[in-house]
Amino acid sequence: MNRKTVLAVGTLLLSATTLFTSNASAQADTADVSAQDGDFVLYQHDDQNFWGGTYFVFWPDGHCASLSGKPMNNSASSMTNTTDRTVRLYDSSNCSGAVGYTAKPNSEDDDFSNNGFDNKASSMR
Repeated sequence: MNRKTVLAVGTLLLSATTLFTSNASAQADTADVSAQDGDFVLYQHDDQNFWGGTYFVFWPDGHCASLSGKPMNNSASSMTNTTDRTVRLYDSSNCSGAVGYTAKPNSEDDDFSNNGFDNKASSMR
């Protein structure tokens, strides 16, 4: 391909990515988010309620996912785990220190405050 064609294709892909990202963000502000099979979702509010809050979807694979620097850092209040894996939440970054919360496979928790882990998650594995 010549340089002009590569630049045109690159610009088109960047535009499509920007459109998809901004459209997904707009939908997230107005849609109720529920976990699909194979998702682990943290919600900012109790009762797995997205309305007016943020959420974080995680696909557990044994690796650590850090929430540091993300909107859900120290903000999770409920979760839904539709995976066949146990997910461990830590109140420290990089999955360090003691496990603060354990989500069993195919489970949900409407309110982290009843187990002392409300608004504390900083990383998960």
